[in-house]
Amino acid sequence: MSTTAPTTASARSLTLEPGSTVEVFLASGDVRIRGTDEGRLIIRTRDGRSLDDVVTIEATPGRIRIRDVAGEFRLGPIRLQSRRSGDLDLEIPRGTIMAMRTLSGDLDATGIRGASRWTTASGDLRLVIETGPVAIETMSGDVVLTGEGPLAVTARTVSGDLRLSAPLLDGLDLASTSGDVLVEGELRPGAKHVIASVSGDVQLATGSPVHVETRTIAGDVRVTGPHRTEGGRGRRIVLVGAGSTPVEIRTTSGDISVKALSGVAIPMPPPAMPVLSPAVPVPPAQLATLSIPDLREAARLEILRALERGEVDVETASQRLEILEEAGPRSFRGW
Repeated sequence: MSTTAPTTASARSLTLEPGSTVEVFLASGDVRIRGTDEGRLIIRTRDGRSLDDVVTIEATPGRIRIRDVAGEFRLGPIRLQSRRSGDLDLEIPRGTIMAMRTLSGDLDATGIRGASRWTTASGDLRLVIETGPVAIETMSGDVVLTGEGPLAVTARTVSGDLRLSAPLLDGLDLASTSGDVLVEGELRPGAKHVIASVSGDVQLATGSPVHVETRTIAGDVRVTGPHRTEGGRGRRIVLVGAGSTPVEIRTTSGDISVKALSGVAIPMPPPAMPVLSPAVPVPPAQLATLSIPDLREAARLEILRALERGEVDVETASQRLEILEEAGPRSFRGW
């Protein structure tokens, strides 16, 4: 790797080998990144300041690191500094492995192709990725991720919202605490697709023939478009088309919304054979079963209250709710 002479003090150009890695560690500066077909990395300051006053650049074979200049200290994997970072524009070759970390700066990236990782505390991320695996970690920053080709996405958010759309999703591993998660796109059969949230809402819109297993403790499940459902409150199966692509969506109190896009044929189950039985009086001993819905709801509320009091964890509460939904009338005698 060799460095060419910079055009000005505020810009620098470095040749970059195919498959190299670019790492950027900033505290608060905004960054714009654009993928190009040139075999070089170009770095510019937006305000015309000397690049040497803003960042340090470490170039080694197969890797370039860009960091803030002064006042640095580390908080976990993120470097912080006492003054605001400078705003930067970067041009990188398509196919470069990208790793971006920032504390509060906003990030805009387009034309990225290949593996990439994006980490921020409170900055917003607006990413247009051509293809490749994408990993995202954010606390309160919002994320808008648009895929121009197939994407495999792993994302962790605390309170920031995540909006993801792509023509094809090769795999999903998404988790949020209180931020909302919105996903739109076709889902590759055979890949793992999991979305989990505590109090944030989850929305999935897809035209794929999905088998969505939804689990929620206090949230609602809504489905639009042609579909079939199985199960009951707390755990429901949503079947779209042949249901050949499994998806798992879990929340504690967040609502779940599944939108079946048009164009998916819904095979209907065979009609059930009628069961004929003689009209006989209901024995008095079985009259108690008429109050089962009320007893089931009371039991469900008691499980939720135990969760709020901290007497059980989320996993235990979920298991008890599943048992409750599947329990027959005998389970409620003497409750």
